[in-house]
Amino acid sequence: MGNKFVRAYNMANGERGTYDPAERAEKEKIPESEILRHWETRAQRPDFQSVMSARHTLNENKEATAKLQEDIFDFLGGLVNSRVFELGIGIGRMTYQLAQRAREVVGIDVSPRMLERARENLNGFENIKLYVGKITDLDFGLPSKYFDLVFESIVLLHILNPEELRETTKEMQRLGDRIFLVEHVYEGPDFPISKYSILRTPEEYVDLFKPYRLVKQKTHYCVGDKFEMMLFENPNSEKSSV
Repeated sequence: MGNKFVRAYNMANGERGTYDPAERAEKEKIPESEILRHWETRAQRPDFQSVMSARHTLNENKEATAKLQEDIFDFLGGLVNSRVFELGIGIGRMTYQLAQRAREVVGIDVSPRMLERARENLNGFENIKLYVGKITDLDFGLPSKYFDLVFESIVLLHILNPEELRETTKEMQRLGDRIFLVEHVYEGPDFPISKYSILRTPEEYVDLFKPYRLVKQKTHYCVGDKFEMMLFENPNSEKSSV
């Protein structure tokens, strides 16, 4: 990967190295403490910049968020109506939409600062519970398959360690028979992505979520970046396929 200059907008004070070039193998070994510092710092970016690429302007990301939300909930249809678990809520931009549709939403994030902002943005909702931590570390005291939908939006690409990623997908499967993800997917070796992100192919996600099967898929372009929406189901579930 070449040492390419990346123009970035609305970065946080003190934010350094976000777009430093790094090979995938290097990223997979970044310490957890460094990753957390990155997200705690990034949480200080304004508005949606904290959870979206700083390669795009704030206005571009605001417009892209509205289009992404519309596409996601059109894709999901009536599946968001009961109990939803959200992985990596950030500042709550998707949580807000989920809570308007679902009876109960449980969300987590590793960054206390992100959660602080989310609580401010979600003030007034009584059907949301938020926790700090990783899905692999928290004990929610809930039975297996409790949730009707496990939801994540541009989170798995930020889980760099391969073993942690596998454990995360296993826990997502334990929590529910139906899993939705939307991820920025691989766009070639020279794509200018953050040091704290790994772009994977849709096929990698299909493999990660086996034995769940992919039942629905759609490509979405977010400010020109290629995103993939994917809905997985447990083949042994009594719930009917979409």
